[in-house]
Amino acid sequence: MSKSLYRDVLLDHLRHPRFSGKIEPADRSASAYNPLCGDELELTLALEGNCIREARTQVRGCAVCVASASLMGELLQGVSLSQAETYGALFREAMTSGELSSKDIFSLRPLLEVRKHKSRVKCALLAWNALEECLQNFQTTS
Repeated sequence: MSKSLYRDVLLDHLRHPRFSGKIEPADRSASAYNPLCGDELELTLALEGNCIREARTQVRGCAVCVASASLMGELLQGVSLSQAETYGALFREAMTSGELSSKDIFSLRPLLEVRKHKSRVKCALLAWNALEECLQNFQTTS
């Protein structure tokens, strides 16, 4: 994939964010804030057993934050909580190493371009930080 195609994917997710909004009532929710650029995000999850039936994000933030939340939303629909946790760990590893070690998260590849701009990595990880909080909350209450 070329850099322009990565940029096009991110711009598409910015202009047409997937799974945006808020689930009410939510089974799990978490908020995240990036003080460096002012991004704010709220993640809400509707669960069915140990699976994420639906994930939604409300984002007030930069293009990278919106696109990352949208890509995460696409990935999380219908997956188990343990799979969501694995996706989060794999994405964090990829943002550090620059390599995707799993085909399961190949759709997140355009976000790896953000690594070239160190100040934007936190923007890309904000939605994933909220997911991690939701999953920790679930583990401690179940």
